[in-house]
Formats: sequence, structure tokens, C-alpha cells
Amino acid sequence: MATMYAAVWHGPGQENFRLELIERPEPGPGEVLLQVRRCFFCAMHARAVLVGHAKHYPPTIFGRMLAGDVASVGANVTNLKLGTRVTVNPERPCGTCFYCLRQEFGHCLNPIQLRPGGMAEFVCIPEPLVNGIYELPSSIPYEFAAYTETLACVLQGIDLSGITLSDCVVIMGDGGVGLTFLQLVRLRGATKVILAGKHEGALQAALRLGASRVVNVTQDSLLEVVREETQGYGADVAIEAVGSSHTYEQMLTLLRCGGTGIGFGGMPLGTTFQGDPNLIHYRSLKILGSYRYSPDHFRQALDLICTKQIDLGPIVTHQVPFSSLTTQAVEIHSQPDCRALVIDMDKKP
Repeated sequence: MATMYAAVWHGPGQENFRLELIERPEPGPGEVLLQVRRCFFCAMHARAVLVGHAKHYPPTIFGRMLAGDVASVGANVTNLKLGTRVTVNPERPCGTCFYCLRQEFGHCLNPIQLRPGGMAEFVCIPEPLVNGIYELPSSIPYEFAAYTETLACVLQGIDLSGITLSDCVVIMGDGGVGLTFLQLVRLRGATKVILAGKHEGALQAALRLGASRVVNVTQDSLLEVVREETQGYGADVAIEAVGSSHTYEQMLTLLRCGGTGIGFGGMPLGTTFQGDPNLIHYRSLKILGSYRYSPDHFRQALDLICTKQIDLGPIVTHQVPFSSLTTQAVEIHSQPDCRALVIDMDKKP
């Protein structure tokens, strides 16, 4: 029996997140086995390790955002060669449920998902997801390709926002997602982009990536800056990419009459916020939530990465060796300057 190492989550508590030697999967007919080279450790994983997660049940292997090499293929797979560098869309909507029929693919009731995930030496891609395997150019690092799913989610938020030429856009959040939004907003033609956050290094990176102005909210009033930059009218679009009650409340105050607010940041179950409904009503605001992505968004995101339209260098800031994943990842992820944390699967136990 062939074996492999995997990071197995057994429930809340860092002691319950362990590297274990388990049976290596073998691809059945129509399936593909990938050797994982890079996989992301994100906020959801850190939260699950520390306190648990409402949508995940132990024991399980996390890891949706990955890239690697084709290790073996099952019968009837003829379009993938061994050793090919690839990434994979880890989810496919069913296409027939209530939400899929209304093109709301992110809310599919019966999605086909990659489980177990990529925090292991190898991962088996089930037949329904094999069409979502994409070959990578040799010039694209594995860690950049593995970021495709996050970029796809941001693309959906951009589509919902309706950003167009000459718009003024406020981005709340200077993490990896905020810096990703910044670049896509500029690609959409916004001419004034204000990015707000708390981390000076990230704010300087935002200026290099094209922000018109940055605001350190620990020192300056974002509302006053937005009013100053818009002659008092407010922004055309405001994007919440923090995930806090305060920023959701503040988003309503930053918009001009008829402006659009995009709620992208997720928060723990039970979180509430207090917003002034009169702002929504009398100012005719459009407030939209953005969750998940469609297959087209994934394809578009990978194309942006492969054609180097997006600079991921300032976003993928930290790595953790696979051998140290279960003991170091949570601590590294919590560091103020960590915008995205990728697992180097080549550094094995």
C-alpha cells in the first residue's frame, strides 16, 4: 500500500491539527492524481484550527487552492500528460438546482467539491472536476496559480460593482484581497482609487500598485478623505474587504447618492451591525453581497494570472514548509504583514 503525508484536522485546538501518514489515493476511471506543490493556508483554516468551523466536520483534509503536477491518470483520461504543471478549479456547480437555473452558481445547492483537499502530498481529482484542470505556462510559479480561486471570487465582486471608466472607488482593507481588488479596479478603468487599512507596509504597496491615495485609519478619518476627494459627494463604489461590523457600517457613509456598496468580507456566525437605513433609502444606495464565484470567473482569473495582468508578488508574502504546517501556520498567518500564506509542499516531513 502506497502512503503519503497529509495534514489532518481532527477538530478545534492546534493539537488536533496533525501531520499523519495515510494511504495514498489511486485514480479511478476518469480521475487524475496530482502531486501537490503549493497550497494556500487561509483565514478559514486558521479559524477552524483554533475554534472550529460550522461547515467542516472532522476528520478532514483542508486545501482548495492548490497547484501541482499530474502524477497519474485513470482510464479514459487522454488529454493530460504525466508531469504537466496544473491548477484545478476545486468546485463545480450542479447546473440543475434552484440557484444554478438562475445563474447564481455561488449558491448551488449540490456543488461537486474537492474533498479531501490539497494539504497532502497527493490529491485525487474526481471525474466531474477533471475538466476544471488547467495547464500552466512554465513562467507562472505554482503559488501564483494556486491563488486563482481567490482572484475568481474577487472578480465576481468586481462584476457586481458595475465599476466603469472614471469611477471613484474606495477599498476598505489592505490585506491580500484588498490589494487584489485594487488591481482589478484599475483594470476596469476607475481613475480614483482610495485604499484604507492599518498596515503601513501594505499601504505603501498599494501606492506602488496604483492606488490614488491611501488612508491609515489609525491616524486619519476615511470619511473625511473620501469627502475631500469627491467634492463632498461620496464614492461611486465602496468595497468592504475587511470583515468587521465597523467597516460594514462605515461603508454606507462613504457612498454618493446612487452609489454601490460591495460586502465581500465574511464574519463569524451571529455577527450583526448597525447601519442607518435612511442612508440606503434616501440616498438610493445599492448594497450587494459577494460570495464565491462561477466557473467563468475561475477561467478569467487564471487568464489574468497567466498573462501577468495581476502582480501577485506583493500579495503572496509568506510561505510555510509542509513539514511545519501544523505547528507554525496559524502563528505565521496571524502576523500583521502576512497577506497570503502558501504551503511549500516540496519541504516534506
